[in-house]
This record gives sequence, structure tokens and C-alpha cells, in this order.
Amino acid sequence: MGSQPPDCCRKSFPASIKDTAKRLLEDPTVAPRSVHAERMDICKECDRFRENTQTCEICGCFMPLKSTMANMKCPIDKWSEWKRGN
Repeated sequence: MGSQPPDCCRKSFPASIKDTAKRLLEDPTVAPRSVHAERMDICKECDRFRENTQTCEICGCFMPLKSTMANMKCPIDKWSEWKRGN
């Protein structure tokens, strides 16, 4: 795993949602639909993805939201932040 997950990934689900919303307000850049779709495909294949709640067992984040945000990354490095030009 390497580095520590971001703060949003070490909190309860409600705190995680709040932190994710804060990050979205700080940087509202949305990743392209193709990046979102690729990220969700990766998540759905991961054994840490909770299908019934669409959340990650590691970070607790709601993945359909997190995967749309350009400045977010997977807590176990299966996908990274997206920057224009990638």
C-alpha cells in the first residue's frame, strides 16, 4: 500500500462524505466520463468493493462520487488522480 490514505479515507462514512464534498468544492474538476467508467470498472473487480453500498471497504468512500472527481485516487493505488493531459 505504501503511503497513508488521504484524511477522507480514515474517517467514518458520514465524515468521509463531508470530506469528499469539501475536496469537490476546493477543486470541482470532474474527470472525463471514460476515466470515471474505467475507475468504476477497476473498483467493481476489487475484492474491497462493497457492491450493495457502492463503497470501498478501505476508505469508506461512495465510489460513484469519488471516481468522478479528478483529484481523488484509490487508497490502494489501483487508480490515480487525473490531470488534464493524462
